[in-house]
Amino acid sequence: MRLITAGFALLTYAFLNYYIGLRGLKSINTKVPVNKYAYWVIIAVLASAYFVGMIGGKYFPDSLVRTINAVGGYWLAAFVYLVGIVVLMDVFRILGKKLNILPAFLKDRTWLVAAAVVLFVGTVLAVGTYNAVVPRIVSYSVNINKKAGDMEKLKCAMISDVHLGDTIGRERLRTAVEKINSLNPDIAVITGDLIDREIEPVKRANMLEELKGIKTRFGAYVIMGNHEYYSNDVEEINKMYEDSGLVVLRDKYVKINNSFYLVGREDYMADKSGSHREKLSNLLEGVDKSLPVIVLDHQPKSLSEARTEGVDLQLSGHTHGGQFFPISLVTGSIFEEDNGYLKDGKFNLIVSCGYGTWGPTVRIGSRSEVLDITINFPYSS
Repeated sequence: MRLITAGFALLTYAFLNYYIGLRGLKSINTKVPVNKYAYWVIIAVLASAYFVGMIGGKYFPDSLVRTINAVGGYWLAAFVYLVGIVVLMDVFRILGKKLNILPAFLKDRTWLVAAAVVLFVGTVLAVGTYNAVVPRIVSYSVNINKKAGDMEKLKCAMISDVHLGDTIGRERLRTAVEKINSLNPDIAVITGDLIDREIEPVKRANMLEELKGIKTRFGAYVIMGNHEYYSNDVEEINKMYEDSGLVVLRDKYVKINNSFYLVGREDYMADKSGSHREKLSNLLEGVDKSLPVIVLDHQPKSLSEARTEGVDLQLSGHTHGGQFFPISLVTGSIFEEDNGYLKDGKFNLIVSCGYGTWGPTVRIGSRSEVLDITINFPYSS
């Protein structure tokens, strides 16, 4: 069934690339003579680049893979906008002919419309690139009405979904660490998908060495995301994280400063990868719930479990906030909260749209972020 679904998706993708390619060729060929064979070769290369990069990542030099992934990623983002624009333009063209309302100057200047479309999509990609590679600090303040020892507040720095690998490298991680340290946090957490899927480029560039520079009072903690499991090397990744100074929480909890609990959950992919995701009720056995309970869970779904078990704050990622419009409409409909802060009684949820990107290095309607979370314990004062 998966093969059938994948085959149908690839056929649909190929057809839509042909569709926008054909409309583009007809538009520009009225003004500029185009070699059709060269044109279709370029379309085919662009459409297949990202998939070639994924398959050839283990065999090509890192620099070549980064180039292929960049070209393919930008085409994927451009493809989404081009399909939408071309469909709308064809609808407008058909209605214009039927109703005789199509402006005369456009009939002979389709090349001008094509140029405008290319300029618009190029501008969108440029803005999206800035949003993706220039991170911002996003601040939240949460009240947990429990005593937390002698602590009146906890400053937590959080990043999620860095996706280190062929596209996002060591320099971007170094910037993240600098942003984290600038917040002077008590604790730092990474809520999954720190590595994209292939560990070799991460190892070759020794990317995780940057994590040793994180400076906090209580340490830095990490959980697994679905992409760590896609690698099929989750145990080696576990060791890589520990060697980098991170505390790995895989269905484990730690009591910190005798003041609060930090609970790290396995990702849902664990059950599909020969591992196991424990029920939260079993995981919290032995936890003193009179103290604040903070849960790290990569995917913000099945929130009723956290509510029922009296979790005070859950920190999640995974969604990317849709990363770019209109995909954000999909994630917004799937998740109760796909980007931001949700409060429901005593339960609090913060979902980060992520620090890195998957696929295109493009964000429209979201921006790369490091979270600065102040957790207040008013009952401790």
